[in-house]
Amino acid sequence: MFSLRPPAPKAMDSFIRKVSGSSYNTPLGVAEPDAPRGWFVDDVNAIVGIGSDAFDAACAAIRSWSHLDLEWFRVHRPERTPLEPGAVVAYSTRVAGVWMSFACRIVSVIDDVESDGTRRFGYEYATIGHHAAKGVERVIVTLNTSTGEVHGSIRAVSRPARWYTWVGLPVARRAQRLFKPEALAALAAAVRRQVGQDLSTNPR
Repeated sequence: MFSLRPPAPKAMDSFIRKVSGSSYNTPLGVAEPDAPRGWFVDDVNAIVGIGSDAFDAACAAIRSWSHLDLEWFRVHRPERTPLEPGAVVAYSTRVAGVWMSFACRIVSVIDDVESDGTRRFGYEYATIGHHAAKGVERVIVTLNTSTGEVHGSIRAVSRPARWYTWVGLPVARRAQRLFKPEALAALAAAVRRQVGQDLSTNPR
């Protein structure tokens, strides 16, 4: 769905009904360390807070999709989009002045504690239906109990799925490269609002 203006909520509701039954258009598992040859890999990491309170705030921000609340990227009805396997996440993004709407489905939710006490929380979702790309994206926050640092990481493995994405590949790749650090910055801002931390004063 394409528009020169942000799509209206009712239009997005109709879009979700249309794509909710769509299957994945990508092989799952491509976000593993050994990505298939010919796929683009984007890995971005940043410290988004310090301490367990910051970790809890980061988890809450991910559950509410606050990390995807960007000027040019909007999740449709985030309050109605549960963070659970099988849920469809519909969003609109503005690229080169045009708003485009796509959807992904959550493959898995990560919520575990490792043997050394390190805590991880996040999700992995994959493209569905007539998405402009095919691929998988993983968003995780990790609390390092030895340093107290809360790291946010986004790993995306993708490739174009439509003819217009191949034609506009430089523009598409620029948008993909901008998205990850902006999403982590939004995550850090959500943590800051919740716990009042100024990361400029904390060790990195």
